Amino acid sequence: PLNVDSTHAANLVSDFDVAAANEAEAVNKTEELIAFARGLDIDDLDKDGNTSEAREWLFGDALHSRPLPINYGSYGSYTDPSNSAIYLAVATNDGMLRMIRNTNPGGSESGEEVWAFMPRNAMKAQKTLRANGSGMKHPYTVDGAPVALLQDRNFDGSIVANDGDKVYLYVGMRRGGKAYYALDVTNPEKPSLMWTIEKSGDFAELGYTFSNPRVGLINSPNGPRAVVMFAGGYDMNKDTRGVVGTDDSEGNAIYIVDAETGELIWKARGGNGGSATVFEHPQLVDSIPSTLAAADTDGDGLTDRIVVGDTGGNVWRADIQGPDTAEWKLTLLASLGRHTSGAMGIISDRRFFHRPDIVPSKDGNGMFDAVVIGSGNRPNPLDTDGMTVNFMFMLKDRHTAPGSGVDENIQLNQLGDVTDNCLQSDTPCAVDLSKGWRLMLEEPGEKVLATPLTLVGKVFFTSYLPQADGGATSCSPSEGSGRLYAVSLQDATSVMNYDSSDDDPDNPD
Repeated sequence: PLNVDSTHAANLVSDFDVAAANEAEAVNKTEELIAFARGLDIDDLDKDGNTSEAREWLFGDALHSRPLPINYGSYGSYTDPSNSAIYLAVATNDGMLRMIRNTNPGGSESGEEVWAFMPRNAMKAQKTLRANGSGMKHPYTVDGAPVALLQDRNFDGSIVANDGDKVYLYVGMRRGGKAYYALDVTNPEKPSLMWTIEKSGDFAELGYTFSNPRVGLINSPNGPRAVVMFAGGYDMNKDTRGVVGTDDSEGNAIYIVDAETGELIWKARGGNGGSATVFEHPQLVDSIPSTLAAADTDGDGLTDRIVVGDTGGNVWRADIQGPDTAEWKLTLLASLGRHTSGAMGIISDRRFFHRPDIVPSKDGNGMFDAVVIGSGNRPNPLDTDGMTVNFMFMLKDRHTAPGSGVDENIQLNQLGDVTDNCLQSDTPCAVDLSKGWRLMLEEPGEKVLATPLTLVGKVFFTSYLPQADGGATSCSPSEGSGRLYAVSLQDATSVMNYDSSDDDPDNPD
């Protein structure tokens, strides 16, 4: 079921020239688009003369979204412990956030969509989707990955509203718009819209909502408080190719809001000044499309630190420790892109689109929090009109105590260059790793387009390599290729060899 009221229905024909048509025709066009959005074969695509049946295929592409399974346990009629009530939430580019039932209470397979929610901001794409013209660009609508906050008050493994249990669902639009939506899905088959955040008022800096929300608990004067955290998003200014990126007019912010109301609790943005709930930093001039890395660094169950990179190649740390937001702050951990010392134009125009990994560690100089992050311009994977030299970085943040962040502003040339792997050669070299390391991605156009993962001192990350011959043709796509790296967290020396092409079969060692 898709509910569209008369006010929202106007958005479906926002560019329909009502002045040039009579009222009856305008109403008819609106009703047709509503029917199309609901999945009816209004244009008789199967040529059977029936326009009131469902279309053969209703599901839009989940291009950048990811299905999110939510386990409700022994919910309602799901009384068999071996068959939990599991539902999957996913966003698709026909404008829907969908909820899909996994199995029926008796245990048989289901896969039925129990509801779909279309935000008002996604309705304008329905005319394009219905026309489906060969020359039309792919429409983006609800393209973010949903995130859930699940509160099982008595820890019994089941969601029961009478026990005070709650399930909240959050999603952004990514390139489809500048908005976040929160739904109460405590009853997985009867959702209700809790709040909407759009670009205005306290969220005037909001760009395209690329940053997937993070949920957690923070300290507050009234005790632990459930929050949603996200970055300011993407500024399409950075889509311009062949030039070094410039300062952005939106997206250069970090937000923390109340999980139930959407009320702004604190934000950081560019500028000079601020207040008890607004921290301003003069060097925050680039949009932040990345998902935030949120950490509880002292183990008390409350988020006290955020780390994230921006599209100018900067890496930021936010300290949100303690109940007083006036004490929270944003500091510049590193400058590794266009702002770094000795930057060389587009070669140095490194951008961060993906969440960094935070890893507590130590070396001969003491404790540090390793920030592992890779650069790569996701909207320009083929490096059209210019090529940037990208790296995987490990930064050593030695201010490990909550609230102790400073503007360290580590520069590219301060990181030990471990690219040629001389540390593992027959004649080991000396590399200054006191502030971390940088590992250059050596193939033309090679870039990191995913979050790294660190396990037992090993960093695993992937890279994308554009097709060497310069791109796609009309008959074949340019998929390019990829690599998987496994290196030591401490010094980036190789810890696994996945390339068996040059192995000696007579000497496997």
